Amino acid sequence: MPHEKTRGDIFIAIRSRDLNLTSQQDFNNSGTLNLFENITAADDEVLAVSLVSATIPNSFFNLSNNNKNNKLKFKETGDADYITLTIPSGSYDILELSSLIKTLLESNSSNTLTYTFTYDEISNALTIKNSNPTVKNTTFDFTIEDSCRRFLGFKSQEISITTTNGITSDRGVDITDTRNSIYIRLPNLSNNKVMESSSGKFSNIISQVPITLSRNTFFNFDPPVEFVCELTQKQINSIAINITYQDETEAVKFEGCDWEINLKIMFFKSHHIHEQQREYHHSLEKQLRRQVEKTQARILQDHQDQTELNNFINQKINEIKT
Repeated sequence: MPHEKTRGDIFIAIRSRDLNLTSQQDFNNSGTLNLFENITAADDEVLAVSLVSATIPNSFFNLSNNNKNNKLKFKETGDADYITLTIPSGSYDILELSSLIKTLLESNSSNTLTYTFTYDEISNALTIKNSNPTVKNTTFDFTIEDSCRRFLGFKSQEISITTTNGITSDRGVDITDTRNSIYIRLPNLSNNKVMESSSGKFSNIISQVPITLSRNTFFNFDPPVEFVCELTQKQINSIAINITYQDETEAVKFEGCDWEINLKIMFFKSHHIHEQQREYHHSLEKQLRRQVEKTQARILQDHQDQTELNNFINQKINEIKT
């Protein structure tokens, strides 16, 4: 922000346990801090806010019913319809998830098939085989909305195991299911500085926090570059916080664990005031210039009138002499 600071910053340390929660206890992702004393900008000031740091628990599940990514739909030769498996919510790596899905498939196999999952870390690809593919095919329906297909590395499609080669993922295995960042939002502090791709509109995001893959631990985030967000309001009496994934409707479920964030409130000279002053000075300058031009024109006209009068007098004098 290019404007000049007018006074010292105010730092606010916020713990989720101290908020008036507006989410379910197990989500613990949103709440409001009511300030003991209002923060108020003067008429010639604007308020701004930035995230100083955050301590976030990696307690949220990468696969869950809440995330709408915990279903696997399949059928084998002879099945009249698809069987939908529900995978228990949790924080999985690809090997753990593959092992669990293998168990679920085999326990629900109508043909007593066994399944093999092979993950190639170098190519980040997963291959799935069954024990008798030329006789008993297996078809997966990865088109359902809450499919776990991204974890396994498959595009939205129906795909069948029909040969001993099995099927191999056609996109990279993504154990985050594209949820590789969380977003800290300040819903009651409005700004026109951040636009998000999910809506194409201005949003209330104050910071994007990358998710580390160390589950069940706390990770610290210190923004490498300070993002200062100018606010539209002149006074702050409370701070509402909402932590979501990129889609604002997808709340992060912290499973009841607490988090902490530190904010900085700043005061700057209002560029609107500067603009008004510049416009006033520009207008005054134009008025003065017009006035000078009118005066100069009047002086020139008076000079011309005086010259014409002198010429007329001289002419009459010459006529009298002759």
